[in-house]
Amino acid sequence: MSGEPKGFRIGIAGASGTLGREILSVLSDRRFPIADLKPFASGNSIGEEIEFAGEVFTIEAAPKTLRGLDMLIVCTPPGAALDLVREALRSEVPCIDCSGAMANSPEVPLYVADLCAPSLVKGAPVIAQPAGIALAWSHLLAAVEGAAGLASVSGSILYSASRAGRAGIESLSGETLGLLNQQDMPPLSVFPCQVAFDCFALPAGATSDGSAQVEADLARDIRRLVGANLPISATAIQVPTFAGDGSAIAVTTKQPLSVEHALELFQKAPGLEAWSSDEVGPSTRDTAGRDVAVVGRVRADASVENGLLLWLAADTLRLAAVNAAKIAETRLDVG
Repeated sequence: MSGEPKGFRIGIAGASGTLGREILSVLSDRRFPIADLKPFASGNSIGEEIEFAGEVFTIEAAPKTLRGLDMLIVCTPPGAALDLVREALRSEVPCIDCSGAMANSPEVPLYVADLCAPSLVKGAPVIAQPAGIALAWSHLLAAVEGAAGLASVSGSILYSASRAGRAGIESLSGETLGLLNQQDMPPLSVFPCQVAFDCFALPAGATSDGSAQVEADLARDIRRLVGANLPISATAIQVPTFAGDGSAIAVTTKQPLSVEHALELFQKAPGLEAWSSDEVGPSTRDTAGRDVAVVGRVRADASVENGLLLWLAADTLRLAAVNAAKIAETRLDVG
């Protein structure tokens, strides 16, 4: 940065990806005090240029040591994240893991800025961030748990192409243009089958119950944040939209919770906005660039006692970036 350096030296691993770029945008919007920015990546992204706060930075390969940084924010895929986290520990650099690699470690705090006490991350060497969809669900489910207790949760998640980062967005764009122009379809490289003008349930991952990995990750994160023994299940569906995710959620509560009371809770809860049931939407596009998840279509579930059905839409990429920025502010005592 030009002029007398003031602020922190921040490293962003995975700076060329969709989440890395969104975090940089949020840090700029929030006027996070950065004296020096170190954007890291691998492969073809090395040498790319990114803009931050009016200046252009060249993306570099991750250095052998991270000493000298005040914080590292990891936005890489989980496999690449582990080595970066280990190096941050060796270099005594606080690390925010946005990859999900450390979310399964009970000794690493899983932090949602609007729900967790700041003391949880004060002095923590590594802080894990939930997946973006878990951030959206956690705000809603924490509000229900506090008011009436949660007995069970189930839902379907409609994932946009941005779940797979820039490659997912480019894949959907290429397929869409190919179909509209009656051209040969590009070879499958990101998704297991065609996405444009189609949708499919995500295939099972290497999990004991046959869940897709994102489904298992959601259940893990929600249990850590809301209730360790909470029965929760989800089905993840890939849809042909570029950004923003939607969820159709069914909850059962331990105590009665009326639709009217639930809407009041959601409207007051941090990280949420509630739309009345007679409004159309919210659509996933309605949430683009929003720092909150939007809940609508709240209604009683006639198939079960103490049941509620609802629709939740969120720009989960934005939610993840905002939460990461808030973690950095809390961990580094940014006023």
